[in-house]
Amino acid sequence: MDVCIPQDRAPRDFCVKFPEEIRHDSLAGQLPPWRLLCLAAGSIIMNRELESMAMRPLAKELTRSLEDVRGALRDQALRDLSTYTEKMREALRHFDVLFAEFELSYVSAMVPVKSPREYYVQQEVIVLFCETVERALDFGYLTQDMIDDYEPALMFTIPRLAIVW
Repeated sequence: MDVCIPQDRAPRDFCVKFPEEIRHDSLAGQLPPWRLLCLAAGSIIMNRELESMAMRPLAKELTRSLEDVRGALRDQALRDLSTYTEKMREALRHFDVLFAEFELSYVSAMVPVKSPREYYVQQEVIVLFCETVERALDFGYLTQDMIDDYEPALMFTIPRLAIVW
């Protein structure tokens, strides 16, 4: 896909929500095709019955899409290997979109993933603390040396100042 449809790949912005250890590893390498096939066939992810049932239709569609990609690859192998047919590109695009959806739902079922609301609240707190530090520096309540030296008292001072302001 990186060679055939590099500009048409499905967005993976949601990966930012994943825990650090999952972000560094490719889920495509962690998710063997047999696991997808078993889920599509009706098996259940251990202790995740509701999530498994919710993912089953997507797993079935992704399995069909994988078969389409295999067929397109087979046809491509019998023809010119230096060019990619539109059928091949379309099969890869469809598979990539479905796999991105499956990737998000699978990881969300396995590990806690922050919601957009949680990210928004976290950003608001970050902005509040940044503004608090800026105001505290302006008023002389804090010094730049305290910040640069990671003064332990700041762990309590900054949130308290943010509450007061």
